[in-house]
Amino acid sequence: MITEKRCPSCGIIKHVSDFGRNRTLTDGLSFYCLACNRERNRAWYREHRRSLGKEVWDHSWIPEGFRWCPSCEQPVAHEDYTRNARTASGFGSRCRACDRAANSAGYFYGKYRLSKGQVADMRAAQGGRCAICGDPAQHLDHDHGTGATRQLLCQRCNHGLGLFRDDPALLHAAAFYVDGHRERQLLARLEETFVVRPDSESPSAEPPVGS
Repeated sequence: MITEKRCPSCGIIKHVSDFGRNRTLTDGLSFYCLACNRERNRAWYREHRRSLGKEVWDHSWIPEGFRWCPSCEQPVAHEDYTRNARTASGFGSRCRACDRAANSAGYFYGKYRLSKGQVADMRAAQGGRCAICGDPAQHLDHDHGTGATRQLLCQRCNHGLGLFRDDPALLHAAAFYVDGHRERQLLARLEETFVVRPDSESPSAEPPVGS
């Protein structure tokens, strides 16, 4: 069993681990070494794109162990790149960070039917403030019945709407309840201030000095 083989492209005798597998050849190894095979494939890819009139990126400067990410447009280490067993390279189409961002944006759009850019525009239009109380906005509010997005709210207002089950009648009732008790408290204070109790002395008929 052979342990070494000469690559006809670079002319270097290399260990068999530096060659891919090819069952159609007698030695079971690929004709070219892995490094030369990658370079030949890249050259063919560039020429093919150029023949189609498409833009060709020169990635020859990217160091070994790194891969170009088309999303963030920078070289990324192999361990930080997505994997895909169905591709010839074994890598996915973008780095892990870009893949997480894309998945997050997809989830966000699927839930709210808004892009993060649209939410940023909404935040700018509201001045970053809650649409109800004016505190710093933190949450994107939505109709719990239809799922339609509304405006940005602070945490307390957003939770408050949820606790009142998004029911305007309950919200109005709560407002009347609070106002009613405040009015009763105000009337009680006014009675204590101006109403004369039976056991107290009657106020003088004459106006106070200095009036």
